Amino acid sequence: MLVPACRHGKCESGPLSSIGRSSHNAGANCMQCHLPDGEGEVCWKVAGTIYNSDGTAPATGHQVRLFTGPLGTGDIRLSIQSDASGNIYTSEAIAFGNGLFPALIHNGDTAFMAEAISDGACNRCHGSSTDRIIIP
Repeated sequence: MLVPACRHGKCESGPLSSIGRSSHNAGANCMQCHLPDGEGEVCWKVAGTIYNSDGTAPATGHQVRLFTGPLGTGDIRLSIQSDASGNIYTSEAIAFGNGLFPALIHNGDTAFMAEAISDGACNRCHGSSTDRIIIP
């Protein structure tokens, strides 16, 4: 009997997105590959793509924060910058609890997501059933 080997088995520490890094597959659902036992080299806990204001090209160097309360209230659970490909990603364990509230920050402007999220697969909805994440 053959038992398939696990690629990751669990999420281990990996790189954090930053302007000095680049990645691939902007706009795709990162969590299709980057999950425990997935094909991606690292398992991401939060990952997605930010686009320019007209939604046509990935935007670099923008910040996403996850707050415990709506409209930037409560504590910041994660602060992450988009990389040279417009993607954000981290393997850092995030306690979503009853949900976290994302905010997109660029040049002093902030756009808040009205609803709480319970996982970090941003592109599962954005760019598919929901508008892409764009800079304010």
